[in-house]
Amino acid sequence: MKNWERKELVRKLRKGGLSYKEIKQRIPFIISKSTISDWCKDIELTDEQKDRLDKLFKEGSYRGRLLGPKTTQERRAKEIEEIKRKARLEIPLLTENEFKLAGLMLYWAEGAKSGHHVDFTNSDPILIRFMASWLRIVCKVPEDKFRASLHLHSGQNEKQIKAYWSRITNIPIRQFRKSYIKKEGSGYRKNKLYKGTIKIRVCDSNLLYKILGWIEGVNFKICPHSSTGRADPS
Repeated sequence: MKNWERKELVRKLRKGGLSYKEIKQRIPFIISKSTISDWCKDIELTDEQKDRLDKLFKEGSYRGRLLGPKTTQERRAKEIEEIKRKARLEIPLLTENEFKLAGLMLYWAEGAKSGHHVDFTNSDPILIRFMASWLRIVCKVPEDKFRASLHLHSGQNEKQIKAYWSRITNIPIRQFRKSYIKKEGSGYRKNKLYKGTIKIRVCDSNLLYKILGWIEGVNFKICPHSSTGRADPS
């Protein structure tokens, strides 16, 4: 196709009301938008054609604004998943002693260190599942010794949330004690995904003292020159 023939085809499509982008997509040869614009600059479009092109531009611009952030978010989500995947591979299977120490560090940070019960409170289901397993496997807690209680906000479905935490912990609902319901207007944000906070309790003061002894042992290994090597009971 000769150059003048290309130009005539482009002008014909433009007179038909097509945008420069549409023309570029339809013609069977490589040509720039600037060339199309130069060849068609004297062509007057009808009001109807102008309205159509204006609508196309607005819709395309709006989609671009929507798809731009969405594409960025999707790309970042894939990057994050790849980072996490590689990080997971860096963690080998835990030995029995590593599992014991991992749970002990969590209890040291979040568990009760005073009183007469082993209490662990949190709202993270993965953390709670881990600690329930730790108490069963490392501390040899019998199933009938487990107790649980919930801290909820007014308006939450207590029955459904008890069933949720029962599945997470494998503690039967009959072993759940009375829930504490916090009245509305106390700073609670109505997050539908929020399942409250659960306290796992084992009524065994000897087990508490054993755990505190383990903590003192770790503390002594880290700080062998400390005066007592004892964990702070507070």
